[in-house]
Amino acid sequence: MRKLFRRTPSAPLVISILALVLAASGSAMAASKLVSGNSLIKQHSLSGNRLKNHTLTGTQINLSKLGTVPRAASANSATTATSAATATSATTAGSAPISTVTYVKADGNDPANAILPLTASCPSGTVVIGGGGSLSDESGAAYIDDSYPSGNTGWTVDFNNSNDAVSVVVTAICAPAAATSGS
Repeated sequence: MRKLFRRTPSAPLVISILALVLAASGSAMAASKLVSGNSLIKQHSLSGNRLKNHTLTGTQINLSKLGTVPRAASANSATTATSAATATSATTAGSAPISTVTYVKADGNDPANAILPLTASCPSGTVVIGGGGSLSDESGAAYIDDSYPSGNTGWTVDFNNSNDAVSVVVTAICAPAAATSGS
């Protein structure tokens, strides 16, 4: 067998290998002793663009130092954001017009092999804010095809039936009408 090394390594080679081993172990030691960013960064020294999105809460924000928005975007350039003129009468939930809702039902029968639209209408002075329908068919041959508001004053449900006649019900949820657009 031949000798692997015929001569001893030179002094510069030994020193360079030793320096490489020490440098690598020094980096590993430094990485194992990293400190958290909280101890490196002085409190209250970061600007807003250095913060992660959605990390501030009401605890960190002093609302009294934010001030008011000078103007709100609207057709009337004199509008300010300090008050909402249309909401001044609704100071509590009890005084808001939506505090009273009415449920109006319309019953009907969907004959076999037919599509039946049925509408529940809101009483005068109220507007529809929601609704839905139900049917008595347990066989699965009848189903609700569509459910939608009928303007501002009612709720319509389209029933589809391919079997015997079934009982259907439409319910409209109505609230007192305020000055609404499109009513």
